[in-house]
Formats: sequence, structure tokens, C-alpha cells
Amino acid sequence: MKKILCALIAGAMCATMVFSFSGCGCSNQNEPGYTIEATKPDLTDNGFGYYIINSNELMVTEYTGNDKDLVIPDSYNNYKVTAIGPNAFSQKDFETVTIPDTITEIQGHAFQACSKLKSVKLSKNLKTFGSNVFFLCTSLEEVTVPASVTDLGLYTFQGSGVKSVTIEEGDLQEIREYVFYQCPNLTEINIPANVTKMTQYTVCDNTNTVTINAPKGSYAESYVKSNGKANKIEFKATD
Repeated sequence: MKKILCALIAGAMCATMVFSFSGCGCSNQNEPGYTIEATKPDLTDNGFGYYIINSNELMVTEYTGNDKDLVIPDSYNNYKVTAIGPNAFSQKDFETVTIPDTITEIQGHAFQACSKLKSVKLSKNLKTFGSNVFFLCTSLEEVTVPASVTDLGLYTFQGSGVKSVTIEEGDLQEIREYVFYQCPNLTEINIPANVTKMTQYTVCDNTNTVTINAPKGSYAESYVKSNGKANKIEFKATD
């Protein structure tokens, strides 16, 4: 192994972001206040920069091209592309993104402040999101979270324009705090029965009343009963 993965992130904390949001009575314990920069790529091709994870895998660390409809490669030079690095595509101008099924991890702030991003097709084998992946993606409208996902990072959709999010029935058990926080256009979230843990601040400080569509008797129903009034959430049974 040429390097270890954590070397990519060492020393990665940097400048305070200029964006801010008003409070909601939600704790700001994990409030975003920084961006993350990847190291200089080991390999470059067609605008993409890659970090060599090991003898078989690459992480995308940057993009310098101008495509409006971005298709991330699934391989390069006999390596498989398996991860998107921190801040790799932040503040880019593409409108759509297709992420190959080889990708299993998207690290923090990967698509932060991509203000023109309207739609994203996620990998069917994606496992984890870092924090703030779609932070301030103000044109984003709908996202389907694949059944393979096991972890949604803090503030995944904060400040985005997302209207509807569907979480496919699968491996996700917990939706952590602030995943759906200060989303001005959010009106519905589809949550399967496999989700059995959410916090008081998972869905909070949104402009509209948010309908959670979920099976009757599921954890999501009891979550709405406990938190609906305070956070403008209502429940709709899907079966």
C-alpha cells in the first residue's frame, strides 16, 4: 500500500465557511464550520484526480473539467474507483451526476455548494456518506438513497433544495441528527421499516411541514408522534 487512507485527511481542517443558517432551537453541537481538502492526486485523467488507496482501488479527489452532466468513471488504469474523497466536487457547476456502482463511500462535503446540481444517481453499492455531502446544493430536487447504505452522515442534506427523499428498504437502521436540517423546499421523506433510530434533531427547522411516509406501526410513526408538533412533521401510512 503506497499510503494509508487516513493520510488523505490528516491536516484537512481548513478555512471557516462563509455560509450560515439561523438557529431552530436545535443544538449546534456538530455545526459545520469548515471544508476539507484532498491531497495532490496521484493520478489524473480527463479532468479527474485520483488517490491510490491500494493496489486495486482509487479514490476520486478532484475534478477540473467542465462537463454539465458528470459521469464519474468506474475504473482507470487497471484500478477500480471505489470512493469519492472529501470536498472532491465542491462548488462545481455540473447539473447532473452519475455515480458508478463501484463506489461504496462518499466522504464529507463531497458535493458541497454545487448550486446547479439538479439530480444525482447514486451507486447501488454505496455504503456510507460522510457529513454535509449535499450541503447547500440548492437546485437539488429529489434523491433516492440506495438500499445498500448503512450510514447517512450528519447534515447530509442541510440547506439543499431537496423536495423529496426516498430511502430504499435495506440496510440503514439509523438516520442521524441534522440529516434533514434547514431544507427550505423539503415536503416528504419516504422511510422504510428497517430504520429504527432517529434523534429529535433528525428532521428539524424546515420551512414546510414535512410528511414522513412509512409503514403503519413502524418506528417512523412513533417518531412523528414524539417529534411532529415541535418540528412540523406529519405521518402518512404507506400500507
